[in-house]
Amino acid sequence: MFASPSETLAGLESAGYFTDIKTATAVYLAGRINRPVLLEGPAGAGKTELAQSVARAYGVSLLRLQCYQGINEEKAIGQYDRGLQELYVLLMSRTGGAPDWAQIKREISGRSFFMAGPLLEAIEQEKRCVLLIDEIDKVDYAFEAMLLELLSVWTLSIPKLGTVRATSIPHVFLTSNQERRLGDPLRRRSFYLVVEHPNAEREAAIVAERTPKASVATHRFIAGLAKSLRAYTLEKPPSISEMNDVAMAMELLRIDRILPQHKQIILPLIAKTEGDRKRLLMKEAFESIVRMAGKHAEQIAKEDVSGSEMAIAGREIPK
Repeated sequence: MFASPSETLAGLESAGYFTDIKTATAVYLAGRINRPVLLEGPAGAGKTELAQSVARAYGVSLLRLQCYQGINEEKAIGQYDRGLQELYVLLMSRTGGAPDWAQIKREISGRSFFMAGPLLEAIEQEKRCVLLIDEIDKVDYAFEAMLLELLSVWTLSIPKLGTVRATSIPHVFLTSNQERRLGDPLRRRSFYLVVEHPNAEREAAIVAERTPKASVATHRFIAGLAKSLRAYTLEKPPSISEMNDVAMAMELLRIDRILPQHKQIILPLIAKTEGDRKRLLMKEAFESIVRMAGKHAEQIAKEDVSGSEMAIAGREIPK
């Protein structure tokens, strides 16, 4: 674990996640005082990637519980291996003599016959891991309540098996696309961060990380295109990963800049619903988005130059 927020920020950047000191500080403090981090924001803004990047930065394993409607405790915590239990009972009954059924019952109710789910596996790690509970807004309040024991006292109460205490306390991240409001008890136990799509400068840096061979101008154009598309009335605005796909496609096709004549090539990468496809095929729609992307790219270039000049001025020693 890093020793300060600034080290955490540098570690995340080295893992390919570009963020700000506010986010790095929350991650650092949550790790130090054993609090989960609740990440809310639009789909594709980088919530899941933040948890994955923390695991990469710390050099630890990532365990993931993907939530969905109808998920139950067995999927999250684990369940007994009935086949293994039955096989053990059968073998013990054939060993000769009168079986000690009370002893057999105790043994098949033990940890050796229990298949751990992500939650139990996370707290049984010898070395601290990152636990990602993804899209928690898809579960009901009963499932939320089950999580409170884990996130409060770092134990899990399992029928027949008993109470399991954490060997190590995981670094927990909860993500939500805000499909429903999460309960206050869960919020009270968590640090809260809103993860939004990055600004154009940061997105250009992210694209540069994924496509280092492309030119700086191309990175800026992709960031400008992302800003232009997200400002348009799309049902499904592009995520960071989708813009990275566009950048890699441009690199493979040896395109430095998207032009109106590239419409049919690029549409499958950015229009992910029939409604959005029709919107972008409307007269001048794609063309106007490309023009705005170019203007945004020019603005990014100006701000980069201005920022560099300020940095140089700040390093100058007054005479």
